[in-house]
Amino acid sequence: MRKILFILLPTFLLVGCKSREEKLAELIKQEMIKTLYDFESYEPVETKIDSAFTSIYTDSVIKSYAYIARSFLDDVQEGLDKVKDAQRTAEIWRDSYSSYGRGKYEEAYNEMREHLDEVKSKMSIVNGYTDSIRNASVGFKPEFCGWRVKHRFRCKTKGGNFDLGDYIYIVDKRVTKIIYKEDPDDEYTKKVNGLIEEAVSSKNEQEETDSVSGATSNI
Repeated sequence: MRKILFILLPTFLLVGCKSREEKLAELIKQEMIKTLYDFESYEPVETKIDSAFTSIYTDSVIKSYAYIARSFLDDVQEGLDKVKDAQRTAEIWRDSYSSYGRGKYEEAYNEMREHLDEVKSKMSIVNGYTDSIRNASVGFKPEFCGWRVKHRFRCKTKGGNFDLGDYIYIVDKRVTKIIYKEDPDDEYTKKVNGLIEEAVSSKNEQEETDSVSGATSNI
């Protein structure tokens, strides 16, 4: 029995002596197994490690508000496009004297008003969530929460070609789990972060509100 313990002890010591970098590499590898289309082609290129601090751009509550607001903002833009289409149709039939023409005008006009009401309603929801983001960010103080890892890698795409990718991970202090992941090149992520930035800035928020109000009033 003692011989077995003596044999196992060095193994435990080796496991316990893994460096922070080795632990991070293993965590990232396990994440890549779950997310990459062709993990067998995965090749780490560069990994940069720095201290991580809590941020309004990674806070789960603020981020959830931003994603919901961004989704409704996309609906607002789609609604504005429908309003403009209906307005153009109404303009075509505005001066018609035939009953058919007047009917087409009224149909387009009512459709325009309906979409405009939807835009205003959804914009009100957007404003509510941006208010929540701003309120949640008041007095927000960054605190050390672990490690920020910027990881560059190479792997095959669905088309079979090699491509470079970049991910940012936030790992807990003990290097046991990934608590946040982001693709900095993702366009939707950029839009969500941009919305957070505007929400916490009263000046930018007012400019956005004025912009949408101006668009709807012109219509």
